Order: sequence, then C-alpha cells, then structure tokens
Amino acid sequence: MLQWLLAIVATLAVGGAATWFAHGPLRRRHETDAGIAALSAMSWRAFIGIVLEALRRRGYERVVDRESPAGDDDDILVRDGGQWLLRVKHGSAFVLGPPAVNELAATMGVAGAAGGLLVTQGRIDGDARRAARGQPIELLDGNALWPELRPLLPATVVAPISEAARKRARERSLAGWLAALVVGVAVFSLLPAARPASRTGGTPLPAATAPQADNATGTRPAGPVANPDPATLELQRRELAAAVATLPMVARTLWSTASTLEVILADSGDDPVAAICPLVERYPALASSRIQLTPPPGSERPVRFRQCRSY
Repeated sequence: MLQWLLAIVATLAVGGAATWFAHGPLRRRHETDAGIAALSAMSWRAFIGIVLEALRRRGYERVVDRESPAGDDDDILVRDGGQWLLRVKHGSAFVLGPPAVNELAATMGVAGAAGGLLVTQGRIDGDARRAARGQPIELLDGNALWPELRPLLPATVVAPISEAARKRARERSLAGWLAALVVGVAVFSLLPAARPASRTGGTPLPAATAPQADNATGTRPAGPVANPDPATLELQRRELAAAVATLPMVARTLWSTASTLEVILADSGDDPVAAICPLVERYPALASSRIQLTPPPGSERPVRFRQCRSY
C-alpha cells in the first residue's frame, strides 16, 4: 500500500509541476519570443506608431513630427510640462550597453529634457541598467515591451502567436506527464514491499498471549480471523510457534510443513499437549494443525503426532 501511495504522489507531483511550468513560465517565454520577432518584422513607421500609442496611454504627447524613415532622430515627448526624449533602436538583434545610456543622457543634458526613454525589441544588458540607475531614464527592451504593446496589436498578429504558445505548452505538459509516469513506476519498483514484522521462535509475542480486556469498555478485542490472507497466516504461524516455545517442557519449535508444527521437547516427563492445545486453538486457521512431538536427543520414546481440533 505504501508503495502505491508514494508512486502516485510522485507521479502527481512531477506531472503537476510540469503542467504548471509548461503553461506558466515556458508559455509566457515562448509567446514573448514570438512577439518580439513579430515586432521586429514590422516596418519602422508601424512599430514607432504602436510605441507612441502605448506612451500616449501613459500620459506622453508627441510634439515633433519626425519624417525620417530610418528613425535616426529622437522623438520629443511632453508629460506634466516637461520634455522627454524617446530613442528607439528598431530590431531584435540589438544588445544595448552603457554607451547607449550615456549617449542618451548627454543628449538629454543638451536638450534640457526632464528624462528619456530607451526602447528596443532587442536586449538591454545589466551594465546598461546599472548606468541608468539614479537617472530619469526608462529602459524598455523586448521582454518588457511585448506585454505593453501586445494589446495594441491587431488580432491577426496576436492570435497565431497565442495559439502557437498554447500548442507548445500542451506538448510540453504531455511530455511532463509521460516523464511523471516513468518516475512513478521507478518509485514503485525501487521501494521494497511492506512486509509484516516477524520474531524468532524463542521470543513470545504480544499477539500470542491471551487477549486483554479493554480498560475503557471492559470488552475483549476480536481474536484472529478464521480465514486470514497468506501474509497474516504466516504471521500467525510464527506467533504460535513462539508462544509454544515458551512452555517449560518445550526446547524449541518449528513448522516442518505448512500444517505441521514440530515441538521438540526438553524432557519426556509431562505430556505437553494439554498446555499446547489452548495456544493452538486461539488461531482458528491453525487449530486443526498437526502437532509433532519430538522427544529430546537420546530419548528412546517415539515421535508422536497429535491434533487439537479435527477438520
């Protein structure tokens, strides 16, 4: 039972984690990468138009209409009475470092701008972000740009990207559950099966002693069942052998067959059957077992067989 439980828990844990990761971080990453590629494929005019619309929703207004088709000049924006410079690097291949930040800061100083925005579909590295720290410069690269521009793109652009991300997430989730199944099988195979505890023949077991009354109710607990499963029956055999071995006239006991309990006597003076049978009859499934009474070594008495209860 423990094997099954641990295997199921391991399968659900691995499969659940794979599903969350596939439909969460990996799906967002896949959609962002595809979105950046779509933004990079747009013309300069289409891209800058979407960027300006996103900034307009933030409160920026464009005050200079630039006609340069290559985007060589900065756009001048106004917000809260102050001028802001917008510098856009169009293309996902850009990796902007500190020089791009320093150039924008210098231009801001010359123009007397209150701040600046550096935008690219590419990537802005950590050194550039540290260079911009403490300055009124906002950095927007592909990962930050796509979530802001996505609502402004037409459905014909967004829908295929979202559908491709969902399909990829489903494939990754399925692969994760297949891996989870393998993990579950491995856990089930590697864990040992639970086995009933056993004791040696010479040590008495609590289960072999007479049932004790329950202190709270005054009733006795139910005894061994008449038709136990194989594991329980084997445990009862061991308990019976251990209980009989505690009798003073018995040297040791062992089950020579599944239905024959051999009792090797310590002496041949007293007949042990009267003491053995009450112990045997406590186990309905073993009550009809044969009792082989073997005399001690050197005795001339023959081996005898007894049965406490007939079939």
